[in-house]
Amino acid sequence: MKAWQELWKQPDAAMLVAGGEGERQVARVRLVVVTLLLLTPLYRQIFEPFNLENFWGLVVTFAAMAFAAGVYFYLRHRPYRPWIGFLTSSFDGSLVSLALVIFMIVGGPYDAVNDKITFEVYYLVLMAMSLRQDRRICLLVGGFIVAHYTAMVVFVMSHYDIHALNAGRPWSGQFNTVDQWTRIILMCSAVFISYAYVVRSQTLVNRAIRDPMTGLLNRGYFDTLFDYEIERARRYAERVAVVVLDADHFKKINDRHGHAAGDAVLKVLAKTLSSHLRESDVIVRFGGEEFVLLLHDTDAAEAVAKAHALRQAVERLVVGAPQHAIQFTLSAGVAVYPEDGTIAHVLLSRADQRLLQAKAEGRNRVVGRNAAI
Repeated sequence: MKAWQELWKQPDAAMLVAGGEGERQVARVRLVVVTLLLLTPLYRQIFEPFNLENFWGLVVTFAAMAFAAGVYFYLRHRPYRPWIGFLTSSFDGSLVSLALVIFMIVGGPYDAVNDKITFEVYYLVLMAMSLRQDRRICLLVGGFIVAHYTAMVVFVMSHYDIHALNAGRPWSGQFNTVDQWTRIILMCSAVFISYAYVVRSQTLVNRAIRDPMTGLLNRGYFDTLFDYEIERARRYAERVAVVVLDADHFKKINDRHGHAAGDAVLKVLAKTLSSHLRESDVIVRFGGEEFVLLLHDTDAAEAVAKAHALRQAVERLVVGAPQHAIQFTLSAGVAVYPEDGTIAHVLLSRADQRLLQAKAEGRNRVVGRNAAI
């Protein structure tokens, strides 16, 4: 059950950022490719204006062009969400299937199952899924697209007299069952490669950007992520709260109970903080016993209240066996974009100054812009 939940869970903040960049890259490529592909049906329509297959090919390409432009401009002004990846991947695959179905209706079954141009676009769609950095898209949408073509092949085999059709087509392009199942197997292979790429990519990214002890994002990645989050907040006129937290008197824990106990405290602290945050929020082990939170779409009052709730949760923690029980507290400083600054390092410095103020005032407290709890 745990493995199944792990398979289908939403990408974390790091992979969501990577998936958003991948989606935007796909949107740019889609717009260019569809624009170039539009030249072929336009040319054919001009010189063969009464060919229905050319006409419907032009209609489908225009629909793809409208979709490509819509997605491109949407992503220029809106943040990426996983549902966008599901939508765009499904639409891309469905558009290829729609074109082949139209070819079947207008031209005949061979124009669909033996197509050597439109069919190849399936592979572009299947491989591009990996750029969303979401294994769910690879499996669900990939299976959805393979099912499209499989249903098309099964329909031709069950609704047409293949031997009669082949007898009337002694030239190349006859229906070959083995060739069709080979196509389906290759499509399944493309789905698996996309999935394997995402899994491998997530493994490598996590090794590079995560703290090995707590599993949280590390400071190296935070420096890049914070700039991105500030830019996104500026673009969409949102607030972002920065909370810097520090375990009080942590050195005494190490001196009194040993470094192994100190590591256990940090692990429990990281788990506690993570469990009280939303999936969209970001938590980073900044160094030693210091952690940084990025709270999306959160104003100053909400950020202070959240930090206070975390402080209370930590205050109730007991780490270790009863005879060696360790209890500790947390201090925090809060800063909010744009009220406390519009540059990443300025916001972080402001939150850090308020953390120092919290410690100077007795620890186990939260200091924000206009409040101290």
